[in-house]
Parts: sequence; C-alpha cells; structure tokens
Amino acid sequence: MSSDITLSESTTVVANDDCLSTEIDGESVILHMEQGKYYGFNEVGTRVWELAQEPHSLEEICRTILEAYDVDEERCRADIRELITELIELDLVRTTE
Repeated sequence: MSSDITLSESTTVVANDDCLSTEIDGESVILHMEQGKYYGFNEVGTRVWELAQEPHSLEEICRTILEAYDVDEERCRADIRELITELIELDLVRTTE
C-alpha cells in the first residue's frame, strides 16, 4: 500500500461515481466501470461501502462499525484506515479533508 496517503479522523470518504455495486448474501460486488474490474467485499467491507455511498468522515465510519460489531476500538480504527487506503488506491472512493 502507498505510504503517501494520509487519513485523519475528519477525512471524508465517498464512493466514486464510476462504480456500480450489488449485494449478494451479505457481501458486495463492485464494478469499476472505467477500469472494467470487479471487486468483492466481506460483511464489514460491505457496510463501509454502504456508508461511502454518502459522504462520511473516517470517524463516523469507525463509530458505526464499532457500534455494529464486537471489535477492539484500536483494531477497528486500524482496519478501517487500511480498507479506506485500499479503496483509494483502487479508485473506488475519493476523499476530502
């Protein structure tokens, strides 16, 4: 992963307009239309993707995941940062400060 992506708790994340998605058995399948590539997410990734359909801050996303799943807060925040970084690198989401 890129080390030059910096995310703060106030970074706003929103899905790229060039992506279509559907949910199958609690998991998401996303098509990046411009790239012609498909991506799949597990249950937690699907919830993050759902949240990214509207602008949400990294803090709001973490809070929502913490409320929904039995996970250590530090682990949750690290995992969400890693996932958002990956989504940025795949051009599935964009961010603003």
